[in-house]
Amino acid sequence: MNFLRKQMKWVMAIIVVAFLLSTFLMYEGRSTRRTPGRNPDGSMSDYEVATINGRSLMRSELERRLSDYLNNYRTRSAESLDMPAIYKDVLDQIVLEAQLAKEVEEKGIRVSDAEADRAIKEYADRNYPTREMFYQVLANNGIKMEDYRRLQARQMATNRVVREAIGEVVISEDEAVQFYNIMKTRRYGRPEGFNLHVANFRTSDDAAFFRSKLLAGEKWTDIVSSDALASCDIVNISSNPIFLPATSFMFGRLSEVESLDVGLPSEIMVMASDDYAIVLKDEHFDAETKPYDEVSDDVRTTLIQQEENRRITDYQNRLISKAQVVINDTELFARPVVHEDNAPAVEDVIPELSPALTSAEPEAEEASEAVSAEPEAPAVVEETKPVETEAPATTETPATTEIPAAVEEAKPAEAEAPATETPATTEIQAAVEEA
Repeated sequence: MNFLRKQMKWVMAIIVVAFLLSTFLMYEGRSTRRTPGRNPDGSMSDYEVATINGRSLMRSELERRLSDYLNNYRTRSAESLDMPAIYKDVLDQIVLEAQLAKEVEEKGIRVSDAEADRAIKEYADRNYPTREMFYQVLANNGIKMEDYRRLQARQMATNRVVREAIGEVVISEDEAVQFYNIMKTRRYGRPEGFNLHVANFRTSDDAAFFRSKLLAGEKWTDIVSSDALASCDIVNISSNPIFLPATSFMFGRLSEVESLDVGLPSEIMVMASDDYAIVLKDEHFDAETKPYDEVSDDVRTTLIQQEENRRITDYQNRLISKAQVVINDTELFARPVVHEDNAPAVEDVIPELSPALTSAEPEAEEASEAVSAEPEAPAVVEETKPVETEAPATTETPATTEIPAAVEEAKPAEAEAPATETPATTEIQAAVEEA
């Protein structure tokens, strides 16, 4: 008996260890999968790609955000893209959004429903004929007003955090003048040139009819806007003139109209068996450069945007670096080793995504090239564009103006692009576009 009593404690110890081990294995079996796997039907099962500040990022969420990214850049296929780099960029975007939400929470920034409603109404009044039409657009895209209001409030709070972080940008007079002196020819100058109209018809008779009306003194825009050409078979016709430098008429088919007088239509130019062109120089412009006093406001606006973009990029990088990110599926983000000679030029396929908070205007990019070696501001991050606090639609704008703002949880389908003027198909049009 004494022997059994002495050994009993070891038996109980073994039982306890076995119980704990079985409990651990039971919960381990139920834990979130961290590696790719297949369901019985062959489809990929969802799993935890990474954790961000302790929160799981599932593969399904990453793929959904990737789809949004590709749609925003009008890219439907991921073939030939540097997918590991894109996955990493999308991950960085998600990390940034999480960090911004954390900053909002830590700073105690709150936006009331009344503030959000006021901003939404101002946006609707500014961009839609009636508020009812705005509300109808939301309904058509399956977006509830309470969800839109909640996301709007979150957006406004984020904007305030960003504005507080980057502070006020002040541009000195010397900086503005220096920028103007560097950019005045390229940005604020205009070479000698002409406003040009081009029309293409499938028959020479239609071209001759149009030319006769111009010779009779009728204005190009008046003819185009009327029903005078209703019976004509038109390939392409410009409703608004295109400015071309005088040097554009020195080469190619445009050289045939270099000596053409302003206001007079050209002879019928045979471009092909079913393409007959008429060209008209609508107006002549002498070379000029706008004085600094006239463009000083634009100069300052451009430099402020450039500096804000730089500060925003620094701020986003600081936020991302502070996040606690653990990547479980390292192969998903691993970039293959490619010999330099065969390295794919991803930038030629799609612009690189970076979780920036805003994007500069094209002119601001020119400014960056001219006065600084700073990199271009990256692309817009969904729901984080730091414009004025009260502006409701501050996220990246979809392809159609009928969708008021990008809503992450209820993102509307992309609308069909509006019809545009028939693209040029002739040599003259190609020369115009190239010029």
